[in-house]
Amino acid sequence: FHSCRTLSVSSSSTLAPLGVTIAHIALNVRASMAFSDIAPQSSKIKATSNNKNDNVIFSEKEWEQRCTLAVSYRIAHLHDWGENIFNHITLKVDGSEDEPDGPHFLLNDFGMGFDEVTASSLLKVNLDGEEVGGQAEGKIFKPGFVIHSAIHEGRPDVHAVWHGHALDTTAVCQTKIGLLPLSAEATYSLNKGVSYHPFEGSANDTSEKPRLVKNLGPVNFVLMLEDHGPLVASPTIYEAFAGMYFLTRACQYQVRALSSVGGDLDKIHMPSPELLDQIIKRMDKFDEAPKEGVEYDTELLMFECAKREAERKFGAENIYV
Repeated sequence: FHSCRTLSVSSSSTLAPLGVTIAHIALNVRASMAFSDIAPQSSKIKATSNNKNDNVIFSEKEWEQRCTLAVSYRIAHLHDWGENIFNHITLKVDGSEDEPDGPHFLLNDFGMGFDEVTASSLLKVNLDGEEVGGQAEGKIFKPGFVIHSAIHEGRPDVHAVWHGHALDTTAVCQTKIGLLPLSAEATYSLNKGVSYHPFEGSANDTSEKPRLVKNLGPVNFVLMLEDHGPLVASPTIYEAFAGMYFLTRACQYQVRALSSVGGDLDKIHMPSPELLDQIIKRMDKFDEAPKEGVEYDTELLMFECAKREAERKFGAENIYV
C-alpha cells in the first residue's frame, strides 16, 4: 500500500520514489449579482451591516475580495466542508505585500460558523497575527492562523488557502495509501501536485510553519495534512474552490470503492504506470473546447455556479454586508 501513496506527485516533501513520471502544471469574479451592484460606487466602501464593524471604510478592491471570500465560506458550508466554528478559508489582500508589515490576509472571526460569515465580519491580519485596518477586535484561532500564515508567507504565488475537514477526505488523510488515481477528479488533483505533511498534534506551535511550507513544496497546490485534513493553496480563490471540490469528490469515490471490496486493492481498477502518465497528461487539456484554439476558464465557471447557489440559499443581501 505504501508505494501506491506516492502516486501523489513530487514536491520537496520526503516521499518514497515511485518510478513513475507524473506530469503536472506548475479577482475578479463575474457575478450573477455583481458586487458593484451591492456596494456603493466609489474608491472607498463603507460597511453597512448590523455588526461590530459598522462604519468601517474599505477600499473598493478589498471590499470585492471580502465579498468573494464571504461567499466562499457560504459555499463551503453548503458542501459540508466545515466543522462547527473551526476551519478557515483565507485570501491575501491585493497589494498588501507592499505594506511594511505585509502581506495581510482575510480570515473568519473565530466563533462564527461558515454560514454566518459576511464580507465585513472578516478579519484582516498580518503574519504576526495582529489585526490591521481599524476593525473592531475579533478572535483569531491560533492553529488556523499558524497553518494559513505559513503558506501565505512561504508561497508568494499563493493568494487563497482553503482548508476543511470533509469526512471522506480527512479519512484518506489518515491512510498510508493517500490519494489514488481512481477517477478524473483524482487526476485533476494529482496534476496540480499533491504533498503530505505528518501530524504533529494541534497546529498551535509556530515552529511547525517552516515544515508545512517545506512539505507543500514550491509548486504543489494540495497538501494532505495527515490525521488532520486537506488543504488547497492556489493563485485564485476559484482555483482553490475547484481544487477542494475535485479533491473531496475523489476521496468520496475512493472511500466507497475500497469499502465495497473490503479494502482489497487487487479488486480496484488501478491504472498501470504507462496509462497513468497518459491520464495525467490529458489533464493539461482540461479547459479545451471542441473548437480548436478555444479554452474555457473551468475553475471560474465552477466557482460562479457555486456562488449563484449560495446567493439563492442565503440571499446576496445577507452575504455582501
